[in-house]
Amino acid sequence: MQRQNKAIHKDSYITQSLKNIGVDTIFGSVFQSLLLKYDKDILHQQLTHEQSIIHAADGYARATGKTGVAFITTDFGITNAVTGIATAQLDSIPLLVFIQKTNTQDECLDIETITKPISKHYFQIEHLEDFPSIIRAAEQIASTGRKGTVIIAFSNQLIEHIDSPPLHSRELYTSEKVLPSVPLPQLNKAVQQIRRAKKPLLLIGGGVISSGCYHLLDTFINLTNIPFTSTLMGLGAIDVNHPLHLGMVGMHGTFAANRAVHRCDLLICLGVRFSDRITGRAKGFSPHSLKIQVDIDPAEVNKNIPVDIPIISDIKPVLTAFIDQLKNFNGNHWVNEVLSWNKTSPQFSTSSSKLKPDDIIRIIDQYAGKNTIVATDVGQHQMWTALHFPFRRPRQLLTSGGFGTMGYGLPAAIGAAVGKKEQTVICFTGDGSIQMNIQELYHVAQHNLNIKIIILRNGYLGMVRQWQQLFYKNKYSQVKISSPDFLTFAESFGVKGYRASIKTEAEKVISQAFASKQPAVLDFLIEEEVNVYPIVPPGGNNTDAIHGTEQNQRKK
Repeated sequence: MQRQNKAIHKDSYITQSLKNIGVDTIFGSVFQSLLLKYDKDILHQQLTHEQSIIHAADGYARATGKTGVAFITTDFGITNAVTGIATAQLDSIPLLVFIQKTNTQDECLDIETITKPISKHYFQIEHLEDFPSIIRAAEQIASTGRKGTVIIAFSNQLIEHIDSPPLHSRELYTSEKVLPSVPLPQLNKAVQQIRRAKKPLLLIGGGVISSGCYHLLDTFINLTNIPFTSTLMGLGAIDVNHPLHLGMVGMHGTFAANRAVHRCDLLICLGVRFSDRITGRAKGFSPHSLKIQVDIDPAEVNKNIPVDIPIISDIKPVLTAFIDQLKNFNGNHWVNEVLSWNKTSPQFSTSSSKLKPDDIIRIIDQYAGKNTIVATDVGQHQMWTALHFPFRRPRQLLTSGGFGTMGYGLPAAIGAAVGKKEQTVICFTGDGSIQMNIQELYHVAQHNLNIKIIILRNGYLGMVRQWQQLFYKNKYSQVKISSPDFLTFAESFGVKGYRASIKTEAEKVISQAFASKQPAVLDFLIEEEVNVYPIVPPGGNNTDAIHGTEQNQRKK
């Protein structure tokens, strides 16, 4: 009894530091469940695997816009958590990851060396009284500038050998938030070029959502009438059904989006990293345009694509200045031309499948309603979702963009369901990806989370198979997979399972699953070798995209 009271004192001191920065939810494991169970103001979510813990905190952060918080029980768990940390860091997601180090120095992993390349900052807490100051500083670092992951390591000894909290904390770090000022000369140059442009185009990246400036962007687009495209991470920043939206750009981008990027004379890039999935062959990316890049991280400017006018700044003040200085500008010089181009992706009309991915996605959208959040894993289903689901608002899509992490979808959906309890969460996944972290279905069942898990099952690691088919002359290797009976697996946890192999069955089971707020697993059998189109061949320009016509003719 004495030991339990001792824990209450120490733990309340740690949790108070978290509550002081607004933390209300923590994702962790068994130890943290004991650590925090006396504090009713912080909700603790106990998952099974360290990778899932980080992904869930990541999904919570993406869905809510808050900083996610995760606890890793021991330093040995960090090797499981590395993939999740790198996923969040590359996609600029604010996370605090606490790691409890073992007591024995000889047994300790070098957490700092392991995590520094994949995180924004590392803190080591040596004294209990340093918790408040370091936690405040860590949250500031994670949530300002280019957002990212901060690691906070502390020793078992802080928990086991200190009997009572100190009377006061030490102030080690300033909490003042400093944002870079907008470089006015660059801003004025950008405004001049926008005025001169005959074929202006906006490229919207995930930085717009991270910055929270989507309302300003909507105002800017409606004011100037400049057409726009989105990266995968930028989908939903503006409703994809906006009349000036040309679709997603890049390797699996629409014909209209890629053609507009190729032909424009001014490309205004907001919060975009220019990964190879966006640019295709770098030298062939938007070759005729003057490029303006607005990004808060100077490391991302002129890294992959040379730009003419770099603006190192948060996007909000830049858009505010653009709106103020371009009130009389109208960029509709080529709007009629670009809007005449095809901005939809192939609809599988020549597929022999009785159940097509785009049909499934559209039916789900009809029954899910507008107030829904979509998480995806990585693979063909991710691209089908990006191309066919109508993302209407920011933070509606949770997906691993930079790292391409299989196994991300289910734990991220858990984080979203915890952070947004009033909303339905959909997890689009494949029979390969779902098996990466399928054990977390236990958590979904235990907490009765309103998550609908949509498995597009084709018996393959689909995207790898597609590459082997299209670019390696059908030389398949290690891509055929087997799966458990997903319905039996789901029902063993008490989760309702559904299955369909034709469109009428799909509509029936989708209507049944979405009629309640209970979790459900929906297993859809699709054609084994159905492909994602468009697709840009490796090393090709975005204008070289394969649209599936030739492939479908060969099948005939």
